Amino acid sequence: MSIFNRKTKKKHIEQFGLKIAELLESEMPQIKTAIGLSKVYGISFMHEPKGIYITRGYKPKEFEIINRNHKTCFNLTGISVWNKKENIFQPIKLYYQSDGLTKIQIDNPEYFYKTYDLNQIRKNQIELEHLKMENPDQKTAEKILKSLTKEQIELLELDYTFEIEFDEKLFYTILDMEDGNYIAVDKKGKVYRLNHDHEKMVKQIADKPTDFFKIYNGEKSELENLMYE
Repeated sequence: MSIFNRKTKKKHIEQFGLKIAELLESEMPQIKTAIGLSKVYGISFMHEPKGIYITRGYKPKEFEIINRNHKTCFNLTGISVWNKKENIFQPIKLYYQSDGLTKIQIDNPEYFYKTYDLNQIRKNQIELEHLKMENPDQKTAEKILKSLTKEQIELLELDYTFEIEFDEKLFYTILDMEDGNYIAVDKKGKVYRLNHDHEKMVKQIADKPTDFFKIYNGEKSELENLMYE
């Protein structure tokens, strides 16, 4: 057998992530939930620091759930994996983003699968180091909305802003109207209602951010009729 066939592959990391999620299910059920909402698209090997980086992807509806309910970023310690060469359970450091396993810090990452028995995982004292999660789409939205007052900004939901592409045009959500519908702005500051169930999914409702606050003062119920026009 070629040694190259022994290198760590995507399927090994998928199985490893699921086993950890099952091991932590009683105290951190959100990790297993996030696995069901995402897909591992690929892995890459890091050399500074050494480890495995995991690329995850989401379908649009699943991404909405992740963006709303899984705003997390943390290092996790307390998981050990059996090292077949050393005959010991060796602690490893894991990094999670949006409750999905994103990085495994480990020496010789290409041979993680060869060096460790990924079926023998032990849970010790679990500790989390919470990190600040940056949202680049939020920063874009804030620049677009710079004409608004601090009080007006506080009436929006920019912590959960994400980019939506429709007909090759980009929108940034500013209010979640539930059921997959949103109020959003484009890069010119025009405000739209986005309704995925409507014949006309995208409709402009204000020419600029300040005009939007002529029809909205903090109560989403005021916008319900607009969502279906």
